[in-house]
Amino acid sequence: MVEYVGIEAQLVWKLLFQVDEGLLMEPVADYAGMLEGMAAAELLSLVREAKRRLKEIGQEQDAAISEVRNERSVELYVDRQYHIRLGSPQGQEISFRPLVRSLFILFLKHPEGILLKERIHFREELEEIYEVIAPHVDAQDRRRRVRRLTDSEENAFSENLSVLNATLDRILPLTQAQDVKVQGNNGHHRRVPLSPLQVHWEQ
Repeated sequence: MVEYVGIEAQLVWKLLFQVDEGLLMEPVADYAGMLEGMAAAELLSLVREAKRRLKEIGQEQDAAISEVRNERSVELYVDRQYHIRLGSPQGQEISFRPLVRSLFILFLKHPEGILLKERIHFREELEEIYEVIAPHVDAQDRRRRVRRLTDSEENAFSENLSVLNATLDRILPLTQAQDVKVQGNNGHHRRVPLSPLQVHWEQ
C-alpha cells in the first residue's frame, strides 16, 4: 500500500483501506504525484473497486431511505384542474392561492429542479398552468402576474416559494412537509424531494 494518500484519491482510498485520518493531513507536496506514478492497470483497478464499493454504499443508503419513506410515504394526486390531494384522489386537498399552486405544480412537473436564474425559461409553461387553475382571471392579468413571477429583476418567485413552503408547514405533519416542500440553496436547483413515482397525475 502507498504510504501517503493523494488528495485526488483520498475518498477512494478511505473507502477501500480505511486509511488513518492522520495520513490525509500530510502536505500536498509529499504525495501530489502519487496518482501519476501508478500504472494504468493499477488506476483502472482502483477506479473499478471504488465504483463497486460506492455502489454497495449507495444501495445500502437507498434501502434505508426507502424504509423511512415507507413509514411516512407521501402520495400526491393531481387532477386535470391541478387540484392537489394527499394520499388518494379523494384525500385532503392541499389548498394554495392560484399563483402559488401554479408554482407548486411547475415544480412537481420538473422533479429535476429549477435554477432561480433560469426561471424566465418556464414563463410560458407557468402561464399555461395558471390558466387552467384560474380561468376566471383576465388573460392580461394572468400574463402580467406570471411575468412578474419569472422576472429576474423581481423577488416574486422567492416570495411565493416562501408562502408555498409556509403553507405546507402549516397544514402537514413535519415529516410529510419536508418531503414536499421546495428545497435548495442559492445557485443550486430548487426542487421537491418527493419521488416522481409518488406524484400521480390524472390522465
